[in-house]
This record gives sequence, structure tokens and C-alpha cells, in this order.
Amino acid sequence: MTRLTGFELKKILQKKIVWVTFVIFLVFQVFITSGAYFIASRYVDGKFLETKADWFKTDRRNSEKLSGRKIDNTLLAEIEESKKYIPEEAGERESYAYLSSDEYNKKVRPYEIINRLVQYMAGGIKNEDKTGALVQEMLYSTRHKAQEILWDDYKLSKAEKEYWREKEKEVPEVFTYQYGGMYEKIIDMSGCYYICMFITFFIAICITSIFTDEHIRRTDQLILCTKYGRWQSYVAKIIAGCIVVTSATLILFVITLACFIGIYGMGSFSAMVQVVIAPLYPGNISAGKTSIIMVLLLLLSSVVLSIVTMVLSELLKSNTGTMAIVIAVGFLLARLVAIPADFKFIGKIWNMLPINLLKADEGFFDLRLWNIFGIKFTLWQMAFVAYIIIGVIFFFIGKRKYCKYQAGGR
Repeated sequence: MTRLTGFELKKILQKKIVWVTFVIFLVFQVFITSGAYFIASRYVDGKFLETKADWFKTDRRNSEKLSGRKIDNTLLAEIEESKKYIPEEAGERESYAYLSSDEYNKKVRPYEIINRLVQYMAGGIKNEDKTGALVQEMLYSTRHKAQEILWDDYKLSKAEKEYWREKEKEVPEVFTYQYGGMYEKIIDMSGCYYICMFITFFIAICITSIFTDEHIRRTDQLILCTKYGRWQSYVAKIIAGCIVVTSATLILFVITLACFIGIYGMGSFSAMVQVVIAPLYPGNISAGKTSIIMVLLLLLSSVVLSIVTMVLSELLKSNTGTMAIVIAVGFLLARLVAIPADFKFIGKIWNMLPINLLKADEGFFDLRLWNIFGIKFTLWQMAFVAYIIIGVIFFFIGKRKYCKYQAGGR
């Protein structure tokens, strides 16, 4: 089996399209990840303000200085104090004179990132006349109200709302700000989401021919003469395809991770997702754990999608047809079609598609639950089970089709 798998791997890796496609997607991913850092600059009023590299460095330095501080009355008071230096006119706030001034860079800019977080949590609440405990109390109570509105938007049932209220009790009453660094970027679109998108196209272009080449070139008759037969050949092809896809996914991820670490730094593994990317999320989970879960989902979904693609190609006996299905369903329809909240069951299934699930603001942090024999699962928890089941089902469907195919029956 090892020699047979090695032979199938060699067949795949000898194809130029595999290497060309992978290199193109690798270049795209590196450009998306770090291109702006090296080549872009900020211009205001036609004047050079700073390079994007300096912009990222400054934001990182300011965030690291605030990292570890509680978002309490003391920090909120400092944020309010910084607002005194912001011009009232919107035009002045975007002017070169203001953005290049010491007042902005030393008194306003250090708090900008966390101020955006506070404003999102508070829903635009006005705090000018609120001091002491009331500011802190209003901030977090307003966040809870915003959560209830979000739950209604998701059409959550009473049982689901009660589940998340219990989960919210595990979240600290007062948040501690910690810099997310690379963990934030892995969760964000430029991380797992884009890798998933490129791997979907890579699978559609490069993996569909593993089975169809035999039928197109009419070498499938040779399988009947082999020592080990069709079962071993089928397993070897599946394993070889999965190895290639997994390796491509890991290479893209490792290079992306290296870019993130170089530009944004490690960040804090224990940073709350609420202060990193999802202020209204009620679960007590860190940015580091979220990143690990998303990477595992990325790898698992890549393997399962490769199995599904290979089996479809064997069923259809067509590269083009399989490629069209994978790209249309796996990417285009998944991203272009939005399922209304009223269609809750369909919406949950739709958001479990890898390209949706790995987009944090849509799939991963979707609050709708699966209730299986009284046990509640989030979409990402259910995805692990569903992906494995789908992979196993398609594996045996493909085995049955491949082992019963008669070359002389075309």
C-alpha cells in the first residue's frame, strides 16, 4: 500500500498545473497577508503621512502598552480625556495638520483601538456626564442589551437564549484588554478564511483528475490486471490526494503565520475574543483557543473536501463538471447567497460550509445551536462531527462505485 500510495503521489506531483496553481495561490496569500505592510503608504490632503509599516508598528506598540489593563472606570476616564483633543468638525479630524500633530499621536491615537472596542460595546452611548461606577455599569449593561437584540436577530429560541445566558456568566464582568496579535489575524479574514478559499480552488483545479485521468486515457482496464486490485488502488488514490491537499494547506498556513508573527507579533494567547474580534460573543473562549479550533477546522475541511471532490469526479467521470460543482457550491453560492434568519435550519447548515464557518462574523460565532438528544452544540462543534461523517460516507460511496466499475461497459 505504501508503494502504491507513493506512486499515486508521484503522479500528482509530476503535473505542472499542481505546482503552478499552488505557487499562484501562495503568492496571493502572501500579498494579502503582508503586501500592504511593504508597499503601501498613507497620504492625507495630498501629503505623505506615514508608511503602512509605520502605521502597523504604531498601532501594535500602542496596543501592547494597553495590554493587561482592565476596561474599567480608570481606563474609560482616560479615553474620555483623550477625546478632548479631537476636533469637533469631521473634516478637521481627517486633516493632515491634525493627524500629524503631537496632540493626536501622543494623546488620542494611543487609545483609538480600544476606543473603537468600547464604542461597539456601548452602542454609541454618551458618557460625557457620567463618572465613577456609572460609566462602567452603563458600558457592560448596554453590551448585554445589545446581545439580546442580536439574539432576536438570530431568531434564537428560549432554550438557546438561556444556554447563552449561562455561558455569559462564565465571562468576566469587567473585561481585561489584551493585544490579540497574530491570533486576531488568524481568526480574521486574512487568516483561515482566505486559506480556505484558495485551497477550495486548488482542490477543484488539481484534485479532480486523480480518478478521471484513468477513464479519459482508458488506462482503467489495467487496474483489473493488478496484483492488489481495485480496493488498494482506490485507497491509495484517496490517501495521496489528501496528503497533497493537507500539505498545501499546512504550507499556506505556516507561511501566513510567519508573516503575521513578523508584522503583528505573537499577541496574548489568553486574550478574550470579546476584546479581539467579537465584543458581543457570550462564550468564555480565548483568541488563542479560537485560533487553534479554526486551524483544525481548516485542516479537517480541506481533507473532507478533497475526498468529496475525488468521489464526485469518479461518479461524474468529468473534471469540468466536478470543478464546476466544487467552485459553485463550495465558494460562489456559499458566499453570494445569504440565508434569511427565518430559515433557521437551512441557515445553520449553510453556515457550516467551510468557507462560511471560517468567516468569524458569520459562521464561527453564529449563535444558533444544534440540539442532539438534548445536548446543545454550537455550529463549529457540530462541524467536526458533520465533516467526519460526510467524509466517511463519501469515501464508501466512492469505494462502491470504483470497485464495481467495468471498463468494458463504456
